[in-house]
This record gives sequence, structure tokens and C-alpha cells, in this order.
Amino acid sequence: MDRNYSLKDLKALNVLLSERHVSQAADRLGISQPAMSMLLKRLRAMFNDPLLIRNGNSHSLTDAAEDLRPRIRDMIKDMEDLLEHGSHFRPDRSDRSFTLILTDYIDAILVPTLHRRFREIAPGIELKIVGPDPFRLGRAFGEGHVDLTVSYFPSPPGDLVTRSVFTDQMVCVTRKGHPALAKTMDLDIFCKLDHVAIEPGQASMYRAVLDEALAREGFARRVTISKPDFLGVPFLLEQSDFIATMPEKLATLFTQRFDLVTFHPPIHLPKLDIRMMWNRSTHRSAAHVWLREQILEICRKKFAGG
Repeated sequence: MDRNYSLKDLKALNVLLSERHVSQAADRLGISQPAMSMLLKRLRAMFNDPLLIRNGNSHSLTDAAEDLRPRIRDMIKDMEDLLEHGSHFRPDRSDRSFTLILTDYIDAILVPTLHRRFREIAPGIELKIVGPDPFRLGRAFGEGHVDLTVSYFPSPPGDLVTRSVFTDQMVCVTRKGHPALAKTMDLDIFCKLDHVAIEPGQASMYRAVLDEALAREGFARRVTISKPDFLGVPFLLEQSDFIATMPEKLATLFTQRFDLVTFHPPIHLPKLDIRMMWNRSTHRSAAHVWLREQILEICRKKFAGG
């Protein structure tokens, strides 16, 4: 067995075993498919095993590869911590990357400030943002694909560590001059309006805040359009009589940039508990502790009293 391996080789192997596909692994690593094929050839020689076997139109892992997966992930984390000098993580000298799962809501209100902070104190660190997939959140963390998420997620997987970072509340957004705003709005009028519902990653947690409250009162709103994200909504609202219900911190950004106004729905809605979540395997990692501290500090300053 060739023992001349590096952390880069282990990271490539981790991606390959996760994707089970050469071209998809190449895309994630940012290299060409021929380069990934050569790397697979080297890894096969290194471990004296095929690792990946074609099975019809798909690929499957060998028994040896299945056994390697958790061990490789743990080894990568240990080596990264070792290279970052344990508890003496130096963000100003680090060139590692962090991957965050974020909805466009959290992305819009958090990432610009986080990027400016990184540029000042950790210019070599790369920040990768990926979209949410609530149905495989635990798996994404378990496979080492992501480092952290900040999200409204009422029932997170039990194997994740969570911490509240700020609260938000749902408000309604519509265009200035909407005729419904000239009246006293009750639940009957409100529910008969045309509503936009947002379901990031096909998850219903944001729309459920309103719909479940209405259902308890015996009402249901008329949802005319459902969208997978928030950021396209203001363009629709500005040119129509639609109503959208969304987190207030995002709504405030929209009203600053579009001809829109906010109002409170005619029903009490619970607060949104926005939580930071991470895998237990990174709980004591100096680099991950540092990352979490940056996000906590930003949230304290931006959302003080929230």
C-alpha cells in the first residue's frame, strides 16, 4: 500500500465515497473529470481496493469503502484540528474552508456581515454557502458535507448540537397602496386575499407558523403561489396584490429596497427561534468554536434585544 498520502487525498476520498460518482465528486472538488479519474486510480492503488464499482447506471461502494467512510471523516477532522494547532486556532493564518447550510432568508441578513468580518480577521478562509435540504439535514452533517447551519428548524435531528442565536417574528408584506390596507383587516378578509407561501427545500416550517395558527381558529388562507425561496417574492409583491408572510428581519430589507410595506397579521403568531446547529464531532474543534463565536457576536450586535 502506498503510504504517501495527504489530507487533500483524504478529503477527495471522502467526497468520492459520499457522492459515489466520479463526475459529481469532481464538481464538488472543483477539478476536471479526468483529474478525478486519475485521483481515483491513485486512491485504488493506495488502498488496494476498487472502492467504487459500477452497478448498471449507478455506482456502489465496496465493503472496504463502506468501512472506510466513517474512519476517513474522523481522520480528516482530527488532522484539521492538529494542523490548526489544537486550541490555538489562528484565523489570520488559516486557509481552510467552512460550509454552511442557509436559507436565502438567513443568507441575506447574516452573510454580508460575516463576509466583512472574515475579510478583516481571516482573509484566507473560504466560506461556502449551500442551500437547505431539510429532509437530509442530519445526513449532510454526519457525512461531513457541512460545518454549520443557522435556521428556523422546529425539530432538528437529535444528533445535532443547537443554540439559539436570535428571535424573529412573522409579518405580512405587500405593495404600498394595496386596497386591503385601507380597511380594518379581520381574519375573514385576510384569508380571502391572494397569498404567497414560501417552502425552502420543500419544507413547510415557515408557512406552517401562519397556517397552523389560522387552523386553530377555523380559518385557512387562499395560497395562490408557492415558492421555494424568499428572494423572488418582493418582485412579485411590487407588481400585484399578493400578500406574503415572512420573518420581519428579511421583510425590513425588502421594504428598504422595494415599494413595499409591512403589517401585522390579524392573528397572534409565535416567535421564530433561530438556532445555530452543528455536529457533535466538531463541538470541541478550535476552528469550529471560533466560527460559532463569530456568528454569535454578529447576531448579538445586529439583533440586540431580538
